[in-house]
Amino acid sequence: MRNNFALVRPAIPFAIILILVVTSFFIHAQTPESPKNASEKLTVRQKATPPDYKGPRRMGRRALITFSPDGRLVAMSGKKRSITVWDAETGRLKATLLGGKAGKEGISGFAFSPDGRIAATRDYLDKSVRLWDVETWQLKTTLSGRKRNLETRLKAGTSFEEEFGPVPFSPDGRAVLSEREDDLVAVSDVTSGQERMTLKHDTRDSGAKDVLRAVFFYGSRHFLLLQTGFSADGRWIFTINGDKSAKIWDAATGKLQSDISNSERIYRANFTPDSSGLLTVEQQGGMKLWDVETGQLRAEVAPKGHFEYLMKSYEFSKDGERIATFHLGDTRLWNLKTGASLHKLLDSQTTDATFSSDGRCLATASRDAKSAARIWNVETGELKLTLASTGNKSVSVIYNPDGSILVTTNDKGVTLWDAQTGELLATLGEARYPVAFSPDGRTIATGARQDTAILWELQWSR
Repeated sequence: MRNNFALVRPAIPFAIILILVVTSFFIHAQTPESPKNASEKLTVRQKATPPDYKGPRRMGRRALITFSPDGRLVAMSGKKRSITVWDAETGRLKATLLGGKAGKEGISGFAFSPDGRIAATRDYLDKSVRLWDVETWQLKTTLSGRKRNLETRLKAGTSFEEEFGPVPFSPDGRAVLSEREDDLVAVSDVTSGQERMTLKHDTRDSGAKDVLRAVFFYGSRHFLLLQTGFSADGRWIFTINGDKSAKIWDAATGKLQSDISNSERIYRANFTPDSSGLLTVEQQGGMKLWDVETGQLRAEVAPKGHFEYLMKSYEFSKDGERIATFHLGDTRLWNLKTGASLHKLLDSQTTDATFSSDGRCLATASRDAKSAARIWNVETGELKLTLASTGNKSVSVIYNPDGSILVTTNDKGVTLWDAQTGELLATLGEARYPVAFSPDGRTIATGARQDTAILWELQWSR
């Protein structure tokens, strides 16, 4: 941190100099900003250990740790598919949210609204969505989901949907999307709970037959899987349904804008950060970039692999200029506007990657145990930093909000690094994946052992 008093000229009275020095010291002591020079050191203090947290499993279950937009609350995946909400400062329990049938069936999705006033949960079985008042944690309304029949039960047990995925709110927080049946998405008003319109994504396939064939005969695994989401500017909604199409709808009117026809089945999709494109991911990992308004193919961003459902992961840069695709040893950078290949990162060997907040660097988690992570120059594709080995492969990487700290995780702990120099800042031996930063970067929430999570406070000192 720059010393303000060093800029004061001798002509200024001593009293003013003294005030500036004291003010500078006070600000430095109270605000855990990122380090400006090597004399500042990071201290990580354990604040609380929320119980009843249920972390990820190796097969079929992800975990949730997410902060509210104002950073006052942190929501976590709890036991029996519940969601627990905690005070991020004190660790005090604020609410336990349960799914249908007296909580026995559990929850598969959660999100805070953009303004933080509403929380949404999605039930695991029938996909119904519940809206909760964050101040009182009273249930506001329930948006109906799928019919509770045999097909619904089968699909709940075999879905590719990631557990605790987000419930899609519009960017202005006024609308929320929910699934109804195999091919119907409802757009509902958040305040009243009234349904504004429905979007129908027709498909020619029989979902029940596909599921039964996959479960009992391991034949063609062409599931129907309805997914949806808003563009960042709130103008568009996409739907995909496990078939060979993606549809883009006008979010204000419900009118179909683009009906994208593809040669392969689509199982993942996302709007680009600038809302002008839609990225689709096929069952063998191929990715394509489509123009939102015309539905025309812009480019093939990544080639397909040799096996079904080994889909590559991807990450958009914050500035919307690039996309990183990665799967094991194949990590590549692409131009998000044109789909042009930019760089293949040699020896990346990663299962997780993330861009820095300014988009200039890409960090990849090292799965070879020779290093904790690698940081790459996005412009050149060259290796910038190799972080020292922790003795174990890393399973994830995450930057703090301003990009000054990189966090790596594995089954033995969580490690914090200076993202500019690669210096080891702190090792949290009790912490585990996943990791989430509060919006101001002062608090970290991590998983831990024995069904607990941990809240940590970050402070910089000389």
